[in-house]
Amino acid sequence: MISLSSLSRTPIYQQIIEQILAQIACGALVPDQQLPGVRNLANDLGINPNTVVKAYTELEMNGYIYSLQGKGSFVKKRDGDNNLVSIKLEEVEKDLNILYQLGIQKSRIEEILNRVFSGGHHE
Repeated sequence: MISLSSLSRTPIYQQIIEQILAQIACGALVPDQQLPGVRNLANDLGINPNTVVKAYTELEMNGYIYSLQGKGSFVKKRDGDNNLVSIKLEEVEKDLNILYQLGIQKSRIEEILNRVFSGGHHE
């Protein structure tokens, strides 16, 4: 279900989030489907359970999953935006906000967008 890369610069909890979102986007995880338990997933991945808790907490805060006391975490039904395009656009918007906060000029972002939309390679 989830595989982690120790070579990635992406934090482990973020890798979990991204893979769960991808599985929701492609329909491998459907609304009201139960996610693996925190301890089970942590054991399967060989990581600290707190890392899974952090990923699940962020997914819940962003409205992708919900938790039921004593029962676990489940995929939340999202009205009309439960697809890869919507999820990826949300990620792009978050990344653009980070770049803006870092002081990256709009013209630099436009250069990248123009290159991508013209079929050029990205950096």
